[in-house]
Amino acid sequence: MSTDYDNASIGDLIDDFVIQEITFNEVIKINKNKIEKLIFECANRIRNKNKIFFVGSGTSGRLGMIESAEIYPTFGDKTYIGIIAGGESAITKSIEGSEDSLNEGIDQLNLHKLNSEDLVIGISTSGTTPFTIATLNKCKSKKIKTCLISNKSQNDYDINIQLGVQKEKILDSTRMLSGTLTKQLLNMITTISMIKSGKTYKNYMVDVKPLNKKLIKRSIDIISKITNTNERDAEILFKKSNYQIKHAIVMHIKKLDYENAKKLLKDNDGFLNKII
Repeated sequence: MSTDYDNASIGDLIDDFVIQEITFNEVIKINKNKIEKLIFECANRIRNKNKIFFVGSGTSGRLGMIESAEIYPTFGDKTYIGIIAGGESAITKSIEGSEDSLNEGIDQLNLHKLNSEDLVIGISTSGTTPFTIATLNKCKSKKIKTCLISNKSQNDYDINIQLGVQKEKILDSTRMLSGTLTKQLLNMITTISMIKSGKTYKNYMVDVKPLNKKLIKRSIDIISKITNTNERDAEILFKKSNYQIKHAIVMHIKKLDYENAKKLLKDNDGFLNKII
């Protein structure tokens, strides 16, 4: 349809909005080798207990903050850390001028004790956001591995992933398709890196943190399914394992007490599939 949105019906607008200039599948096809390399780097840092930072401003920064915040309850891991221009206040409101700061990003990273073994992933739809690019450049000068996720960029980092969105439905509103593709990509990066770090067993989230009633029930259900025990016995196992799913499973299947199950998991780098 034309861009005469003012006179279009709601139904026509809906039909137009589902037509995407580029799909996530196409983004993956274009960037697969680069994404695979990035996930490999992420998994290495998770296993070696280094840090991975998402750095961005506005929508890009918020997506990085959301992604990093959701990792701990799901996988029990704090490797991913979100850095947003303007600080945490910028999550819920616009902090004018923050994206133009050339020093705030590196200052925030230093508060998290940035070191040479960490990984810094910049998210900038335009590929030119001063906050993000300056932060990446400072990290690059310190020989810290860097990655940029953008629509297009002339910058050269260790890994450069380009989404390829040319034009948003509402011009320059990058919270739309660019934001959607970024969120899908971040989901893929974090989830696969957790899988390759022993944070799952098959497709079960066996390192989930039981932070509320829902997650406690989910933990017991996972134990029950993997050990083929009833809910009551799974709950007893969960309590005996100090509320740790993997420990409970190893205790049951290998007939071990908590301390020996803990040691066996440590000897296998936390990978449940190496034990059962």
